[in-house]
Amino acid sequence: MGKHGSTALSIGLGAAILYLGAHAVTGHQGLVAYVGLQAQERTLEQRAASLEDEHAALEARAARMRPETLDLDYLDERARVTLAAGDSEEIVFALDR
Repeated sequence: MGKHGSTALSIGLGAAILYLGAHAVTGHQGLVAYVGLQAQERTLEQRAASLEDEHAALEARAARMRPETLDLDYLDERARVTLAAGDSEEIVFALDR
């Protein structure tokens, strides 16, 4: 192999290494995609935790409305809030949660 052959081989190998390196960083399954997927995973995990909390709260509300565990005070409260109903002699205080 002559001087020109080894130079061409070096250039070709260098180009292949640069291509593979760039693809490893910016490609479909590269480092940039990996970091993006990690961020997406964190977002989805936070959303799942939020939905689990919401589910637990709804389960607790439903449990208070079941016939065997009916909470009459809670039923009265929900009826008043939902229907905006109250006695004419009652004083209602609205509190921010």
